Amino acid sequence: MMTEKQQKLTAFFSTLEQLDSDQMMSLVEKHLSDEDVEVFVTHIENFYGINDDEELGMLAQLMITGYLAAKNEEQTRNLN
Repeated sequence: MMTEKQQKLTAFFSTLEQLDSDQMMSLVEKHLSDEDVEVFVTHIENFYGINDDEELGMLAQLMITGYLAAKNEEQTRNLN
């Protein structure tokens, strides 16, 4: 049985899966500027030593998705 937190995360990820690339970019831009995204990329480069652009892009997307999930949880918590 899933906890309420797990259900919320699952619902959030299901919502993300339904977004097209423009909608996803809009969601990211709502919470992060280009400079903010660059902080994620720089962190990945420096901390993990990854320099390949494709890997950086994929890992930045994963990290940003986690950030958005946390923001979503925070907003949900503030509504209750």
